[in-house]
Amino acid sequence: MTDIGLALGGGGAKGLAHICMLEVIDEFGIKPSRIVGTSIGAIIGVMYASGISARSLREEIQNISNKENSSFIDAMGNVFTWLQLAGVNWKGGSLLKADAFLDDLMKYVKVKDFEELDIPVKVVAADFWRRNEVVLETGDIRTGVHASMAVPGVLEPVVVNGRVLVDGGVTNPVPYDLIMDECDMTIAIDVLGNRTESESLIPSFQESVFNSFQIMQKSIVRQKIAARPPDIYICPEIVDILMLEFYEASKVFAQAAPAADQLRRELERHLEEANRRP
Repeated sequence: MTDIGLALGGGGAKGLAHICMLEVIDEFGIKPSRIVGTSIGAIIGVMYASGISARSLREEIQNISNKENSSFIDAMGNVFTWLQLAGVNWKGGSLLKADAFLDDLMKYVKVKDFEELDIPVKVVAADFWRRNEVVLETGDIRTGVHASMAVPGVLEPVVVNGRVLVDGGVTNPVPYDLIMDECDMTIAIDVLGNRTESESLIPSFQESVFNSFQIMQKSIVRQKIAARPPDIYICPEIVDILMLEFYEASKVFAQAAPAADQLRRELERHLEEANRRP
């Protein structure tokens, strides 16, 4: 059996598209030998590696994305509307605490430490002061996921062993390079997506902050692909979904369907080639 590694990139709400890709992997009866994730990719990766099927993930995320069921999603949906009306002082370096979101998600993960997951997982964060990548794969899952998803200025950072950690997308948005030498086939899912020009051309405050962050991330990914591409690279065409629009799960799933078909075809081809090798 081909040893398959799966890399799930960051991208905020667009990262819900990862679930569609995991559904394809489940269709093939494949169990990845290892998973690496950044930000939303870390969250989805940990949930999947804990034993939750992709279909169950879709159901749970749709439930969480319902504003009536999630205090965090409700806060995300309203915070920037309020920001446009008032000046804000970023006390503590962030707008929101991660507790509500983590409570919503981690209740589905029945184990505490990375070592207890069904599939080994690495999550990527960044050391704010040392300005380098940090890979977490042991110890407390909640702490690791928090660090990987701590978007600077939006979600509070986390301190691990005296290091202030923030969202891993700052250094490695699609971290497939961390597992390439550990498996026979590497699948990388890039969910950074795209934005169409607004009629006014001038972006809103929210758009300026998050799209600028993702322009930087896209540049990092392009350089990595040029230097050493993964075996399978899938980039769902997720358009006009802002980073915090988790309540748009159904729209993300619909837009991700063509990319899921692409992954299905690519997997078939690569597995056939692997089976023909002596």
